[in-house]
Parts: sequence; C-alpha cells; structure tokens
Amino acid sequence: MVAAAAILAAAPAQLRSASFVGQAFAQRARQSAVEREGGNLALTGMVRTEQMFAARALVVGWKQAFLEYFADAAVGFDGEQTAPAKNLFRKQPDPPKDLRILWEPRYGDIATSGDLGYLTGPVRTISPARNNGQPRHSIYASVWKRQPDGAFKVVMDMGVPTPGPVMFPDGVTRAPRTDIYTGDAPVVADIRSLRDTDAALTNAARAGQADAYRGHLAEGARLHRPDVMPLVGQDAVVAWLMTQPAYASGESRFAETSRAGDLGYTYGSYVMKGDAGHGFYVRVWTRGRDGVWRVALDILQPQ
Repeated sequence: MVAAAAILAAAPAQLRSASFVGQAFAQRARQSAVEREGGNLALTGMVRTEQMFAARALVVGWKQAFLEYFADAAVGFDGEQTAPAKNLFRKQPDPPKDLRILWEPRYGDIATSGDLGYLTGPVRTISPARNNGQPRHSIYASVWKRQPDGAFKVVMDMGVPTPGPVMFPDGVTRAPRTDIYTGDAPVVADIRSLRDTDAALTNAARAGQADAYRGHLAEGARLHRPDVMPLVGQDAVVAWLMTQPAYASGESRFAETSRAGDLGYTYGSYVMKGDAGHGFYVRVWTRGRDGVWRVALDILQPQ
C-alpha cells in the first residue's frame, strides 16, 4: 500500500514534468517557425536589393553601382593584399558605355537574425567589341550585411569564370537548412569558434583537400572554382577535390558571424603545392543545432 501510495503521489509530478517537456518542445517549434519566417522576409529583402543592384548597373555602369551598393567596410583582394573594396573600384577606369554585366540572384540563405546572408547566381558579361558580342559566362557570390540604417550592403563579393552558362531552377532557391543553431553564446564567442574552425580546415588542407572537407560540408554545399562548373553536394565536391593538389600553406585572416550565430563567413589566403596557384578563399558557413560549423559555399580567387 505504501508503494502504491508513493506511485500515486508521484504521478502528478511526473505528469507535470512530461507536460513541461511537451510545452518546451512546442515553444521551441513555434520559436523556430517564427525565426524561419523572419528569415524568409529578410531573405526576400536581400534578394530584392540584389536585383535593384543589378538593374542599377545597367543604368549607371558597374563601377558606380558597385560604389553605391557595397558597404564602406567591404574588402577586396589586390595582389597579395586585402584592401577596401571601394578604393579598388575607384582606381578602375570607367567602363565602356556599351559594356553590360547581367546577373541575378538564384540561390542563397540568410541568418535567422536577418542581418547576414549570401546570394549566388549566373553572370553574363557582354561587350559588342569582344567575342563578336557573345557573352562571357561566370558565377558570382556575394555576402550581404544589414547596415545600421536597415539597408543591406555587400561586404564581400567574388566571381569565377565558367565554361558555359550556369543553370539554376527558376526563381530563387533557399539553401536547405533543417538543423539550425539555436544557442545563445555571445557574438565574440561565435566569431572565435568560426575562426578556429576555418583555421583548422585550412590547415588540414595541407594534407589533402578532399579529406579536409569530407564531413565538414553543409547540405547542398557549393564549390566554385575558376573555369569549372559549380560543384554541388558533398559527393561531387569531395570527388573533385581528390583530383586537386593539397595546400602548401594557408592563412585564415577574417571571420564574422550573424547575431544569431548560425551563419558566418571567412576569408584567407592559400598556396597550392607544386606551383599550382595561390590566391584568396572565401567560405560561407552555417551552423547546426549541434554547434558545429559546416561549409555552405567555398570560392577560390587566384591571384
């Protein structure tokens, strides 16, 4: 009777505990849905800004448009050094009036905090005086950051030539992310975590790129390399990297994360073994609920 009474007495507490757990899961699910919806709205705003940027370039030329849509803090690559991107643009001659650069965002993602995201898509560069007016094809990738006034500006931009036009599904596709980081660490800790992860990957690439990236790629990860069609998904990325030389050296130089700590980007320098090239890399990372950063987009820009 004592045992039965104890069980009966404990039952309400157990029920309350189960109810609390259920409520916590439901609250987390509702919060995730709200965050994701907020992210969708922010992604739409970022995409529209990119589209306005591309349209503006057709009116005033790429140089003026880039000066308008890049953040003052945006960084570019100049030989062996990094430099303020806008300073690099200002040094360029004004483009010919008949030069057209046509691009459109087709794929990307944004942090749940809505402050940092990336977009990529096809580019056509057309000059009547070159290649009989036929377009040159490439693919761009831009990292966008919300500014204090609420506007999105580009903080990092890289493009690589491709052998032909890069095909995407119609419209803009959001990168698949079903497992999103929900921690509440300080931003400085998130940045330190990302910087350490980036440095570890760069160092591991000295033993072989395929092994360095294997298991560290996000779902649908993209690899952009000059004169190669984009590689998508871990299997394709790792298979191609197995044909590439290891790094002779590399240096992680910068890391930044969103306020939510679920998305960030890094850049650094690399030197391939066997005089196979050197330059800069840019990586966009996403972070899962397990707290692990994984590469969503990886681009090399040889110098």
